[in-house]
Amino acid sequence: MSSTIRASQLVSSSATDEKQPSVFDIIAQENLATSIRPALQHLVKYLAFFKPKTFLSVHKNFDEYYLIFDLILQNHYLKNYGASFTENFYSMKRVVTKDGSMPNDGRERILSLLTLVGWPYVEDKLNQLYDRLKEVYEIRSWSSITDIKSKCQKMFVVIWPYIKTVLKAVKTVLQLAYILNRSSIHSPWLYFSGVILKHLTPEDLDAFNAVPLHLQTGFFNRIWRFFLGLPGIISRLFAYGLFFVQFLDYMYNTDLAKLTKTGLNSAIPPPPHKMIIKESEVFSLDTNKCPICLKKRVNDTALFVSGYVFCYTCINQYVNTYQKCPVTGCPANVQHLIRLFV
Repeated sequence: MSSTIRASQLVSSSATDEKQPSVFDIIAQENLATSIRPALQHLVKYLAFFKPKTFLSVHKNFDEYYLIFDLILQNHYLKNYGASFTENFYSMKRVVTKDGSMPNDGRERILSLLTLVGWPYVEDKLNQLYDRLKEVYEIRSWSSITDIKSKCQKMFVVIWPYIKTVLKAVKTVLQLAYILNRSSIHSPWLYFSGVILKHLTPEDLDAFNAVPLHLQTGFFNRIWRFFLGLPGIISRLFAYGLFFVQFLDYMYNTDLAKLTKTGLNSAIPPPPHKMIIKESEVFSLDTNKCPICLKKRVNDTALFVSGYVFCYTCINQYVNTYQKCPVTGCPANVQHLIRLFV
């Protein structure tokens, strides 16, 4: 089959042909959609580690490469099946609210691509920008900012969390209305695209698998059916591969995996030898100085694995780069940082 629909998901009764998907189908579809990007990013990171000459540039510019990949993938599925990749996987299609057709072409397909591909890319970039700017501007008052660029950046830091909150609230209200059968859409992006979601019908599947008259018999019929079923096989393998990559990510990056690999009674490994400063030297510093920059601490942040206190910017940058404590050498990540408000 050229579609990724499983036979068990098909509804034979004509009474359910045009029903909208349940909220559980929608949640499953959205979870799969959000897992594609991190799964591929983890795979590229793994490849860049072993083949840096080939994949390092892809890893550094992953957002742009994924944007192109996602655009090609979603455009293919919208054009041929009237739905996104994950919607098609869960037996769904997009139906234009004006005329009941699928958004295979024209304005509706462009709007769907903007919401499926464009907005997630823009939102991710805005989140990255917010994370970079908030540490600089959240402690600066408006009176200390003079130039227009800095004022705009400060305004963005203030406004962006409210914008995300409003979007989440609107989506929550629409989802609740969808559950109560008070709305035909569960997301503001479907409203923007001018479409609603419905289940695929047997007629839709027949149309996907239709064979031209001049290829319905003979040797070319077999070749045609082979190529017709190839995209469906690849898309299934792609979806299952994503789950497998997520499983590998879980096995290699969780505490449970570490216990599985090392055992409960394993000895604690010795810390690395190369440190910024020795523990004995830390005790000689003033109590308000950062062990990394050796200056008065700004935005005091404790590292959970060792208990030492640093500047937030210093320890955040160090842990992101070396994944360890700069004093003791104990393994650490950004989740071990604890902001202190005194």
